[in-house]
Amino acid sequence: MLYKYLGAVLIIFLFSVNLKAQETGLLKGQIISENKDVQNVHIVNLTKETGTTSDGNGEFFIGAEINDSLFISSVQFQNRTVVVRQNMIESGQIEIELYEAMNELSEVFIDDIELSGYLANDLNLISIKEVETKNRLQQNLDDFIRKDRELNPYYQPSMTEGIRIDKIAMAIAEKLSKNKEIPIVYSPKELANLSLKIVGEEFFSKDLDLDANEICNFLLYCDRDQNFEKLVLNNNALVLIEYFETRIESFRNLRAENLNAGRQLPG
Repeated sequence: MLYKYLGAVLIIFLFSVNLKAQETGLLKGQIISENKDVQNVHIVNLTKETGTTSDGNGEFFIGAEINDSLFISSVQFQNRTVVVRQNMIESGQIEIELYEAMNELSEVFIDDIELSGYLANDLNLISIKEVETKNRLQQNLDDFIRKDRELNPYYQPSMTEGIRIDKIAMAIAEKLSKNKEIPIVYSPKELANLSLKIVGEEFFSKDLDLDANEICNFLLYCDRDQNFEKLVLNNNALVLIEYFETRIESFRNLRAENLNAGRQLPG
């Protein structure tokens, strides 16, 4: 009787393991685009908080389960999100088509501002400008991205390795320190716009539940953190997503305190 019971338990266990294996897999991906430059596209598993980048041929490997959300990000392409389906797990392959980014910034961007030194007041200085200023800002952003790529070549992990902030922060600092012979000062506008470009407005509006004006406020708030510039210049979508997720609650708390107090607080 005992042997029959143990046998039944073993069968159920093996069945569960087999079922789980059918829902989980290492996907071999391929980025395709009319743009031949498909290297260093960020592929982030938002569900598992792991990520990788594509190689020179646009290929990549990433672990995933059914219904995981893959966020694909690159400054030269329009960001998109792909949900992992059963057929992808069964075949072990996924093909993702990307389209070149339109030659304009998102509706949300940071304009030139003068900060007062009082955070509660500074948060309200951010504005959303009209469409006619986008071309000028796009040129500024293009110049910024070009300078960043020249001075800060991207740190690429192994294809199956997850990316964590605590494991790469030291590497980022060391890499940036090597460029001290060419000091470049980036404005809050440049850093905020680049971070918005890397992560995509959809992340802020849907995942962080921020409206357009609050996205601007939140990016200004993050810019006051001395680590923000290093993380943005590393040009890694997953690292920025994880960073923003660690900052959003303190931002909301500060906004609530300011509204309740009805007064300005020193930054």
